Amino acid sequence: MFIRNSLLLFTVGHGLSKVEQAQISLSTEAKKSIDIHCKIESTNFESDTVHWYRQKLNQVLEHLVYVTSITTAARNQVDGKNKIEARKDARMFTSTLTVNFIEKEDVGIYYCAGWDSQY
Repeated sequence: MFIRNSLLLFTVGHGLSKVEQAQISLSTEAKKSIDIHCKIESTNFESDTVHWYRQKLNQVLEHLVYVTSITTAARNQVDGKNKIEARKDARMFTSTLTVNFIEKEDVGIYYCAGWDSQY
């Protein structure tokens, strides 16, 4: 039996030139991992902080993780599970959120937000 989970994606920028998510909707099978990409055009991308959020249906926005380093991934547990990892790629001006072991509980709208270190 396959369970398909859909994720909707949006972006928010503060003090940045441009924040963009080309993937509007993603679907995958249960127990798989999925990568969500967020492109941030900024003159200070290496020092900028990128936050990732999720909003489930009829629930408040939930902060998942933030990443500041281009050399070290940021990880976070969700519901006691090692599900979330965020990375920054300075060459591509991109942050990637990986959601591991997708379950029905992971369905929601995912947001990335960039914060310029100068503001």
